Amino acid sequence: MIDKPTPEEVKNARIKAGFTQQEAADRFGFTLSAWQAKETTGKTSRGLAAGTYEMLLLLADEHPVYQLVKRGEILKERD
Repeated sequence: MIDKPTPEEVKNARIKAGFTQQEAADRFGFTLSAWQAKETTGKTSRGLAAGTYEMLLLLADEHPVYQLVKRGEILKERD
């Protein structure tokens, strides 16, 4: 299981996934200001849930165990 990420880990994964803060907020159902709070340290910090972070890692191709594969690509590899 993946632990709850630090704000810096959230920011790094978002960047590796190729999302702006607005795009990440939209993708995960947050307002822009709520997402920004997930990347901020200090009193205004609002952590990102471990499950949401895990999905972000998958989208960034940084998950330690799993990798996303587009539908149909698995079949192509088997042929």
